[in-house]
Amino acid sequence: MRNPYQRKAASKQATQTYNAQDIYKQFIETIVSQGHVFALYEDGWALCATPTGQRAFAMWQNKSLAKLLIKDNWANYQVEEISLKDFIEKVIPFLRQEATNISMNLSPEGQNVLVAPEKLLLDLKNYLYQVYMQKPEFFKDMQIPLPRSIRLN
Repeated sequence: MRNPYQRKAASKQATQTYNAQDIYKQFIETIVSQGHVFALYEDGWALCATPTGQRAFAMWQNKSLAKLLIKDNWANYQVEEISLKDFIEKVIPFLRQEATNISMNLSPEGQNVLVAPEKLLLDLKNYLYQVYMQKPEFFKDMQIPLPRSIRLN
C-alpha cells in the first residue's frame, strides 16, 4: 500500500537553480534600475568577513534583505540607502584603497556573492554603457553617472 503522506520528488524542471554569475548579473541590473543600494550603518558601515578572513563590505539590493541581518553584532545598525552615484564615485574607490571586498546580499545563513570592487566597477561601467546605447534618456536626471565618467584607475 502506498503512503498517502509521502511527498513526491520534485521534478527536474520545477526546481530552478541559480549560480553566482546569474545572481551577480541580476544584482547589477537591479541596483542600476533602482539607482541605489542598501547597507547597514552605526558609527561606521557594517563589515563582514570572507571565508579566508578578509574584510568585506556588506550591501544589499533591497531594504528587506538588509533588515534580516539587524541582529546579534549588528543589532543597533540601521539600514541606509546609498545612491548609485555615491556608491560608484565614493564607496568603491574607498573599498579599493582599503583592499576590502564586497559582499552582495548577505543572508542570515551566511550565503552571499563576494566580488572585488575593481570587478564590480568594471561590470557596472559595462552594463551602464549597454543601457546608455539602448536608452540614453535613462541618464537625463543625472542621478546615475554616465559610463564615460566612471574612471577605472
